[in-house]
Amino acid sequence: MKAYISTCIGGIVAFDKNLKIIDYESFKDNKIHLKIIKNLNKEILKEEIDIINRIVKDYSVINIESNKRISDYKTKINLDNHEIIVKPISIGGKYLRENLEKVLLHMGFENENMKKLIVETLNKVAKLKMKESSQEEDKLLIQSINAIDEIDEAIGKLTERIREWYAIYFPEMEVINKNDIYIKLIADVGNREEIIENHLKEYGINVDVSNGADIEIEDLKMIKGFGKSIKSLQKSREAIEEYIDIKMDKISPNLKNLIGSSLGAKLIAHVGSLKKLALYPSGTIQILGAEKALFRHLKTGENPPKHGIIYQHPDVRSSKWWVRGKISRALALKISLSVRKDFFNGKLDEKIKEEYIEKVEKIRKENPFPKKPRKKKNKKKCKKTNRKLM
Repeated sequence: MKAYISTCIGGIVAFDKNLKIIDYESFKDNKIHLKIIKNLNKEILKEEIDIINRIVKDYSVINIESNKRISDYKTKINLDNHEIIVKPISIGGKYLRENLEKVLLHMGFENENMKKLIVETLNKVAKLKMKESSQEEDKLLIQSINAIDEIDEAIGKLTERIREWYAIYFPEMEVINKNDIYIKLIADVGNREEIIENHLKEYGINVDVSNGADIEIEDLKMIKGFGKSIKSLQKSREAIEEYIDIKMDKISPNLKNLIGSSLGAKLIAHVGSLKKLALYPSGTIQILGAEKALFRHLKTGENPPKHGIIYQHPDVRSSKWWVRGKISRALALKISLSVRKDFFNGKLDEKIKEEYIEKVEKIRKENPFPKKPRKKKNKKKCKKTNRKLM
C-alpha cells in the first residue's frame, strides 16, 4: 500500500492512495514559524520522523514531498523493508494545498483564527529569513569592498580637483606623482614657503622660489581643509582594508591565502555570497567580470575572454601574453577548490597555494616562447588543384 506525506503550515499530514487523511502531527502555535524555517533549511523534523514510524507498519511505499534527500531519511529512520520516494511535488502535497482549510480543520485548528494564524506565521517566517540573511558575514564583507571601490573613485576625483586648485598657488609641486604624499603636504603644511624650506629636499626636488600666484590666508586655509578631508578618506580606506583582511581570514582563509584579501573579497562581492561562489565551476570563475566580452564573443564570434577579475592577480597581470590564459585557468581551478574548502570546511590548507605555485612555474618553463600560429589552408586553392588532377 502507498502513503503520501506532506508538510503544511499546520504540521505534517499523511494521506492514503485515495487522499484520505490517515495520520497527522500538528505544530504548536508558538513554534509554527520555527518549524517552517527548519523545513526550509532542509532539516528533518521530529514530527516527520514520528509520523513515518507510525505508518510504516501498514504502508510499504511512502512518498514524501520534500526538498531533502532520501539518504537524509534513511539515516534517521529504519526503512529497509519499505520503498521510500522523495520528490519536491507529490499528489498528496497538491491535494493538501488545494484543500488547506479543510485539512487544517481536521487537524484541530479553529476556523475563525485560521486566516490570522496563516498571515502571522508567514510574517514571522519572512522576518526570520531576513534576519538570517542580514547576519551572514559575507554581506558585511561585500559592503566593505564596495565601500573601498567608491572611496577610490571619490579620492581620484577629489585629488584631481585639489591638484588643479593648489597648482594656482604652487605649480612646482606637480612633479610629486604620488597622490598620498601630495595630499599629506597640503593637509599637514599647506604653506609653500615652508614646504620649499623643509620638505621638498627629501623628495629630491630643488625649488628656490615659486612662480605661483599669491593668495589670501582664507584661500590657503580652505585648500588645506580640503586636503585634510581627502587625507581623512585615505585613512578610512586603510581602516576598511584592515577590516577586510580580518573578515577574509575568518570567512575565507584559503581564498585569502591564495589570492589576497582584496581580490578574494571582490570575487565574493561580484557573485553575491561565498556560497554562490563555492557553487560556481572554475570556468565561470575564470571569466567573472568579463561578461560583456563573453556576450560579444557569442554574438560576433570574436575571441572569448581568458580572464576577468582575476586579471588583477600579479601572476596573471605580469605574465607573458601567450601563457596568461593557462595561468588564469590554473588560478581559477585553485580558487574554486579554495572557496569550496572555506565554505564546507573552513580550515586553512597550505597545499592549495603550494600546488598552484608549482603549476605556474611548470607552465612558464614549458612555454618560454609563443607558439607559431597554424597556417590556414586555402580551400579555394585546394579545389583548383583537385580539378587539375581530374
